Amino acid sequence: MTRRNATQDFVTRNQAMMHMYCHQWAATWLELHPEATAAELVQFLEQQAHKAQVAAAEVDVAREGMTMDEAMAFWTREHDYRDMMRRELSASG
Repeated sequence: MTRRNATQDFVTRNQAMMHMYCHQWAATWLELHPEATAAELVQFLEQQAHKAQVAAAEVDVAREGMTMDEAMAFWTREHDYRDMMRRELSASG
C-alpha cells in the first residue's frame, strides 16, 4: 500500500476537480456553440481565465497590500503553466 499524506491527497483531489471542471466547461460551451472552432473555444477560455485572474488580483490588492499592477504581474508570472504543459503533452505522445 502506498503511504499517503494529507498534502498529497489534497493536491490529487484538487487536480482531479480542476481537470473535471475544465473539461465540463469546454464541453458545455461546445454543446452550446457546435459551429465553433478550436480557436474560438480557446478565446472563450482565455476570457474566462482573465476575468478570474483580475478577481484574484483584486483579492491580493485587498489582503496583501499589492498594487493592481503588482498583483496582475504576480498572477501572470507565477501561474503560467504552458511550458510545463507542452513538455507533459509532448512526452505523453
